[in-house]
Amino acid sequence: MVKHTKKLLVQSSKILFSAGIIYWLIQSGKLNFAALKNLLNPGAASLALFLIFLSLFFASERWRILIRSQKLSAHSWPVFKLSLIGSFFNFAMPGGVGGDVIKAYYFTRENPGSKVIGVTSVLMDRVLGLFAMVLMALVVMLYDLQHIVKTPALMTLFWFITSLFLVFVVALSLVFSQKIYDAGFLKRVIAKLPLSAKFMKLYESMHIYGKDGKRFFAVILISLVGQTSSIIFLYLAGYMAGFTDVSLKTYFLVAPLGFMATAIPISPAGVGVGQAAFYFLFNLYTGHSSDLGPTVITAQQVGVFLVSLLGAFFYLRRKDRVETTKIEDMN
Repeated sequence: MVKHTKKLLVQSSKILFSAGIIYWLIQSGKLNFAALKNLLNPGAASLALFLIFLSLFFASERWRILIRSQKLSAHSWPVFKLSLIGSFFNFAMPGGVGGDVIKAYYFTRENPGSKVIGVTSVLMDRVLGLFAMVLMALVVMLYDLQHIVKTPALMTLFWFITSLFLVFVVALSLVFSQKIYDAGFLKRVIAKLPLSAKFMKLYESMHIYGKDGKRFFAVILISLVGQTSSIIFLYLAGYMAGFTDVSLKTYFLVAPLGFMATAIPISPAGVGVGQAAFYFLFNLYTGHSSDLGPTVITAQQVGVFLVSLLGAFFYLRRKDRVETTKIEDMN
């Protein structure tokens, strides 16, 4: 009873936090829903939803490549359906269990004996997706370094992203290195930790993902392509909302940083956090205040939700569906 009460309180606090940010943005005039009306014409709406669909599909393909690297069969359509189910539950269940756990659970149900692969593939999918965001942000910042150096706050952000990139490189090198694995250095460290047996399984499973360099680079490439689809959507939403003076380059810099903020699990599907992050980042980079950031990320979140409703349809059609509270108890 205490456990469920705690989870209910956590879920409620996340919803209230998200609602509070949205309310503040609307009341202060920083979030203008009226600016989104131009996306409602059939041509723009169709293109926008297609770009959202593409970004979700590429994210699903990234996960599928990781699954296949574990010598397990995985086909595009079944994996995509599980990804849509997970995406839907990111909105529908913002408590202790998110969409990643849901899709990993049903993947295990479809592939008995693959619990470790299901968990580690979802974890690695998140890690490498985040790494690709950092990589894109760093590359664009280097490309536009002359503009970056003129703003102290942007320079601080540049050094933070550079440091984060180096941390990723070092961490992934340690986990993937065959020499370190054979030498047993990390194994000895893990053996001293609480729950060492579980951490050892996690490390050994994650190590396998780095054995095939081609697959690793394919995952990064497909992440970048998926992100590009999302960024083009943001640019389309901004352009249709009347922000025609903001270049595509600006979106390529701001979007990866904003998406990193929405990945932090403190609100349902990043709603609220994304609006605040994009508002700050666009204003910082362009040097003037506008409601561009909240407008485009709201459009993106609405688009993702609409496409994710397919996940609800696929979930309801499953004969083996289990209440999410039961899934939560199993984890």
